[in-house]
Amino acid sequence: MDDSTIAAPPAGPDRAHLRGVTAVLLVEALILLAVAWGLWVLRQQSLDGELRRLGSLAAAMATQADAGLDVAESTLRATRTELAEGLIQPGTEAAQNLLHTRMAALPQFRALAIADAAGHILASSVPGPPPAGSLAGLDFFRAAEQGLADRTFVGTPFPSLRDGRPLVGVAMPWNAAGGGFLGAVVLLAEPEVLDGDFRRIAPAADTSLAIYRSDRVLVSDGPGEDPSQLLPASVTDALWDAPQPHRVRLPDGRERLVAAQALRGHPLMVVVARDLQPALADWAEQAWLVAAFGASALTVTLFLLVRNVREQRLRLVAQQLLAAEQQRALRAFQAAQEGNWEWDARTGRVDLSPRMKELLGLARDAAVPPDPMSLLRERVHPRDLRALRHALAAHARGRRPLFDATVRTRQSGGGWRHVRLRGNARRDAAGAPLLFSGMAADVGEEVEGRARERLLADQLQRARRLEAIGTLAGGVAHDFNNILASVVGYGELARAAASEGSDQARQLDQVLQAGQRGKALVERVLSFSRGTPHVAQRFVLQPVVEEVLQLLAASLPAGVQLAPDLQAPAAVLAGDPTLVYEAVLNLCTNGVQAMPDGGALRVLLDVERVDVPRTLFESRLQPGRYARLRVQDSGTGIAPEALDRLFEPFYTTKGPRKGTGLGLAVVHGVAAELGGAIDVQSTLGEGACFTLYFPCLDAPADAAAPVAGGALPLGQGQAVLVVDDEPALVALAEEMLAGLGYEPFGLASSTEALARFTATPGRFDLVLSDERMPGLSGMELVAALRRIRPDLPVVLASGYGGPGLAQRAAAAGVRVLVAKPLTRAELARAVAQALQPRLQT
Repeated sequence: MDDSTIAAPPAGPDRAHLRGVTAVLLVEALILLAVAWGLWVLRQQSLDGELRRLGSLAAAMATQADAGLDVAESTLRATRTELAEGLIQPGTEAAQNLLHTRMAALPQFRALAIADAAGHILASSVPGPPPAGSLAGLDFFRAAEQGLADRTFVGTPFPSLRDGRPLVGVAMPWNAAGGGFLGAVVLLAEPEVLDGDFRRIAPAADTSLAIYRSDRVLVSDGPGEDPSQLLPASVTDALWDAPQPHRVRLPDGRERLVAAQALRGHPLMVVVARDLQPALADWAEQAWLVAAFGASALTVTLFLLVRNVREQRLRLVAQQLLAAEQQRALRAFQAAQEGNWEWDARTGRVDLSPRMKELLGLARDAAVPPDPMSLLRERVHPRDLRALRHALAAHARGRRPLFDATVRTRQSGGGWRHVRLRGNARRDAAGAPLLFSGMAADVGEEVEGRARERLLADQLQRARRLEAIGTLAGGVAHDFNNILASVVGYGELARAAASEGSDQARQLDQVLQAGQRGKALVERVLSFSRGTPHVAQRFVLQPVVEEVLQLLAASLPAGVQLAPDLQAPAAVLAGDPTLVYEAVLNLCTNGVQAMPDGGALRVLLDVERVDVPRTLFESRLQPGRYARLRVQDSGTGIAPEALDRLFEPFYTTKGPRKGTGLGLAVVHGVAAELGGAIDVQSTLGEGACFTLYFPCLDAPADAAAPVAGGALPLGQGQAVLVVDDEPALVALAEEMLAGLGYEPFGLASSTEALARFTATPGRFDLVLSDERMPGLSGMELVAALRRIRPDLPVVLASGYGGPGLAQRAAAAGVRVLVAKPLTRAELARAVAQALQPRLQT
């Protein structure tokens, strides 16, 4: 075969193969382009969704911060107003108690303080003396001083004057009536006070939060301490003009997603940001999978299959992302607790958002009735309907710029919800309203908060009135005690000198009996004002109540039945059981007298554990374990006008010669003395129920004390320094002590007594001093004497020493505290008791 017989390869198959290869290449190119386009679209959707999420988060955090600062502003304004009106006197215990009470409603803040013009703290809600140092150099104080904080001004973090912990201040100026700067009212809180629930609702751990003032100063850098998450000043400054969500490139090359939201009522802006790379982590993972899968496509069949699967998968991912974004947007909208409504005044058409339907007590998917008036009549409380119509008509006629009304709406369960409706009208050229639209929010907590504030204000007013009356009664009782001391003391001396069976002895016995009755009356007054010393011991409560009921059962009037139910056999209290006995007896007697036509008196005793603070009729009950004593009658009840004065001394509704008005006053004093509280419920015609709460101890009761009796203890010539501003009482004490075997030295001046003791501190074995004296009080004198001689025995006598006398006396080193007027036997035992530790050494 020659060369001419060799045939050339056919060109057709080569061209067909080339066309096939080209077709495969084109198909693969189309696959790559389709996949690239899908990934780019998915990337844009992910970015848009993340930006919308950040925008919703910024809006929610701004709303939350607005609400918190509104509460702070209300508190600061109220405090400033009370300062201007003189209701708060800085530096007094009443001012500190008021600030402490007000802080109980602000758990997110640490302290409420009042500073003078130099920045020094005058009063604070934190117990104890104000801290040293000044706030004058801090930005929030300077803003208040310069008049920049007409509303509230939020400062930057600074170290606490007490413990150095970082705090932020929210301040408002305190000005004189003429406009002069007197100082500032400041709320102090942790730097994270405005961060709220950010970490809980943030979409990812790398999402950061920052809050800036309008002067471009950073107020809060959000949870954690990562300066790298903060944006440069050039970026944050631009956000004030363009707060919408967008991407930014930082100087270090990083790209971040940023959203901002200015607060409505305060010059602050919330900035939420997230790094671009973590935000696209899910998309990057998907892109890598798609690219790897597309590269493996080698044939047209695989291409068709892969394209179908990929398109379906991408569509599903996009739908899931869209659904997740919708859910996040819905949660953010619901977090704001707002509902939308529209009413077309021309057609009567009403549009309600799902949240608005919920606020009206309808289902979220319920159909809206065509008649708006019938909807209002059906869902709005009848007493609020007229006010709602009036507010809407006033806005429609142009008398009010905005429509604003708070009403009660009927709920599906039968209850009522407080809803605030706000909005405005779009008008035509003539000013006639065309379309009403607005927002609605659940303000139930706000309404309840105002009700609690009114209740606390009423309690504070009653407490101030009772404190003033108690101080007045205590002062009168002190002067009366001094008179009784002379009467009883010299009466005892005269009785001892009188012959038994003589007319003089009989007359002196009557004088002493009258003196003891006067002493008992004074003790009842002082029980109310908590100014008399009492024996403090641990005792079981139930036997005391049983003893009262045994006495009461023997003297019940006809028709009155006693129904006891005592279920606290192990409840141990700390205090004077005699006081508790008198308080229970007064309550039971009061209940019996409230049933002139007969009835049932129920006395119930049990132990209750209180887990959260509870507001009662009188004072506030803190968490703890309490013995609860309830005395309930079925009598006439208490008139509303008498409730506010129920515990005032000498106030009675029983008419002349039927009551002293001291029974419930003593109950109030005993409850306060033991650290307890009182609650009162009453319905006219149905009776009343008084509930006493006494804090329980976990320790066992004390052993019963031996009964005092027998011969009086006598002295052995010990030198006793007697100090009292009443010369007659000094002479009386000297005569009594001399008769008991002591060597008395009496002085009518506490300052002279201190000078005499300083000159010869070893001369005296014991000091007997009155408490209330001009110059140095008894407590101040004791403190000065014990600085000179720490082991000095002291007996302190008091006719009225004010609340907490026993605790203050023990802290000052007083060994024995006695109540005036003193009998000879009481004086003998008190002096012997004070000297006993010294005699045993």
